[in-house]
Amino acid sequence: MNSMVILVACGMCTLMMSMFGLRVREVCTVFGLIDMPTERKRHATPTPLVGGLALLLIILPICLIAMLEFGQPLMHTSTIEYCLAVAAMAAIGIADDRHNLSASRRLVMSLGVFMVLALVDPLFSVRILHFGVPNFTFGLLSTWVAAVFTTLCCVGLVNAVNMADGKNGLVIGLLIGWLAILTRFAPPSLFPLLVIFEAGLVILYILNMRGQVFLGDGGSYGFSAALGLLSIAIYNKGMVTPQPHTLTADVIAILFIVPVFDSFRLTFVRTMRGQSPMAADRDHLHHHLLNAFGWPGGLLVYYAVAFAPITIWLLAFYR
Repeated sequence: MNSMVILVACGMCTLMMSMFGLRVREVCTVFGLIDMPTERKRHATPTPLVGGLALLLIILPICLIAMLEFGQPLMHTSTIEYCLAVAAMAAIGIADDRHNLSASRRLVMSLGVFMVLALVDPLFSVRILHFGVPNFTFGLLSTWVAAVFTTLCCVGLVNAVNMADGKNGLVIGLLIGWLAILTRFAPPSLFPLLVIFEAGLVILYILNMRGQVFLGDGGSYGFSAALGLLSIAIYNKGMVTPQPHTLTADVIAILFIVPVFDSFRLTFVRTMRGQSPMAADRDHLHHHLLNAFGWPGGLLVYYAVAFAPITIWLLAFYR
């Protein structure tokens, strides 16, 4: 796909997202996706939950059209499967935004989406673990073992990102930064997906920082699934056809380490207290940073904490 096509696709995404932003309250009202203030949710006014709809109505269709019309023919099937999986995850999140699904139901549905995709398309299944630092490789035992491992990793990332989504600018900013880092490793066949997602997220970031919209579980689930699956696809492409910078397992682990570690910490602490691991509280990292630095001061500190490990790792080992 040539650079002009990518530029046009990004321009279309930016334009449509901007137009969507002008009518977002009316659209979200129709779908019942308005987040009302509560004692725990302390925003000032009812706010549209826009992320899932933005994915389903704008970003994924543009990705699909661009990749099928101008991308490599060998990628067509994988592109369709990728978009269907991301759409399914966004739909699960939207259903939770709308109907407050139980944690167990969301977990079972998420496991099903990632397991099916990992079994039907090797591009989205981690069958070999290759680490750059230290340099070693080992293969998983079977297709099913690889699918289970991949599914657990993807569900873990989705839950970690969803747990972090508690303040304006936080998760969307992380997503933008993560995608930007992944462009260093992406092969040409996957690069358009990265930049189209970036274009849509930038508009969402502006609206979110103004307090006009929230990402919602639809956006948190959908975008984190899109990011996780893209990371796996870039990783697997590098295993088959080495790139100038090949994405390795240690880089992926370091990239997402802060929100994933915080989710593990919260799960452990809640379990020790006899609470459900999915219980709501104000013990997340962003809550502590809010109390210590205010907001957006806490947001800047979170960005620094989240991106410092991968920046140091890349400068030290992957120049």
